Amino acid sequence: MTDKEKLEREAIIKEALTWQKTPYHCGGRIKGAGTDCGLFILQVFENVGLLPHIEIPTYPIDIAANCATPMYLNKIKEYCHEVNREPLVGDIIVYKMKGSLVPHHAALCCDKEFIIHSHVKTGVTLSNRKGFKPFEVGIYSFDGWND
Repeated sequence: MTDKEKLEREAIIKEALTWQKTPYHCGGRIKGAGTDCGLFILQVFENVGLLPHIEIPTYPIDIAANCATPMYLNKIKEYCHEVNREPLVGDIIVYKMKGSLVPHHAALCCDKEFIIHSHVKTGVTLSNRKGFKPFEVGIYSFDGWND
């Protein structure tokens, strides 16, 4: 890992941590006001300068339970690539939660033990990865990083 990549990964987590306690809001991407899991990650990458502003069409909160097309995962794949290793700081862990037809939740890896994500019940919060591990379906790394 280059020094530049290490600094970028650290910047991702530093920025993500400033979003803690932001309530969950489907389709939101405003720190302190509301965000969902995908737009939280997208906005963090934009705020640290790794991605430009990307508009996402409006979608219903229950899209994962009613849509067989993995639109969420497809959007991640536009900017990231799947890796076959344990996640590193700043990597995106994708989940297929109970009741979902397709993967439709994601978190940023903070370290070996913790993730940060926007959860429907808690908003942006740190969680122990262990509790979400059974739902993991992939680990993705930003295309700007060498793996």
